[in-house]
Amino acid sequence: MKLGVFGSRTICDVRAALIIAETIQQLNNVTHIVTTQEPRGVCEVAQRFAKEQHLILELHFLNFAHAGGMFEHRSDQVIKSSDYILLIHDGVSHGTANELERTKKFCKPYCYKVIEPTNLSFDRDIGFNIKNDLKQTSSPVTDDFNINDFI
Repeated sequence: MKLGVFGSRTICDVRAALIIAETIQQLNNVTHIVTTQEPRGVCEVAQRFAKEQHLILELHFLNFAHAGGMFEHRSDQVIKSSDYILLIHDGVSHGTANELERTKKFCKPYCYKVIEPTNLSFDRDIGFNIKNDLKQTSSPVTDDFNINDFI
């Protein structure tokens, strides 16, 4: 099953990944994540999620041959290629609202979630940044570690 993912650019934290994971668990047979390449926010989270979970990632790009409707064309390509659509909206952005309407137009099954935008005053979404939040010791401190080393 191919899960299409759309969402607001103002949502770029772990909450979006958790909603994607929850949706995949409920659907039970997702093998692909389908999303758009260019936007940041939820689409970028979906791309990272696919990589981390070893899911096939199908990306759709803007096609400037459709200059007047290139955003709608790209959205339509994601919707047509997907079996189920997940929309994570900040409740304000017009792009995600339009993608919800287009999903309904194509009669695709979908899940629509509204959450608050990410608080962008922080450079991370959970926990702390080891490099910046701990004082430098005599040995270099890096963020490069594998969680599996600690399990």
